[in-house]
Amino acid sequence: MHFSGTITQRIDGKGRVSIPADFRRVLESGDPDFTPEGKRVRMRVVYGNPERRCLDIYPIKAFDKLLNRIALLPEGSDEREILELFYVAGSEVVEVDGDGRTILAQRLRDHIGLPREGGEAVFAGSLELFRLWSPEEFEAERGRKLAAARARMAGGSGNILSMLPPAAES
Repeated sequence: MHFSGTITQRIDGKGRVSIPADFRRVLESGDPDFTPEGKRVRMRVVYGNPERRCLDIYPIKAFDKLLNRIALLPEGSDEREILELFYVAGSEVVEVDGDGRTILAQRLRDHIGLPREGGEAVFAGSLELFRLWSPEEFEAERGRKLAAARARMAGGSGNILSMLPPAAES
């Protein structure tokens, strides 16, 4: 299962927001401790990257795979310490309640530029994770990626799918 689609949801002044139903199903399948009868679904929220004004949100199993990849780097290397600082220390586990809502702490909302009194947030699927953006930051990012895509395709087919590697023979 993967995260796909773009959905805008309301966040209230206390940070409560409903996780889109399709996204909840992916989170549930990625949390080994989740049970429909009792144990709430959890997700890992990464907020540590100061260059990105969004939250990267992973299912528990997908984040564990990322941690295992980070652990393969040599201890004390710059690469490992950077990833430990921004992804390991810069993340937290957040639960989704039985009604499909979660509460985002104020510092998480501040990181993505949401007003303190609440507002809207954009949930954008990104295969093994989803990203949570303010609508303004999401549109700015779309604009940056569109410019990058146009630059890569200049003089080419104009088909954005041409950026994919060739399909494997089956």
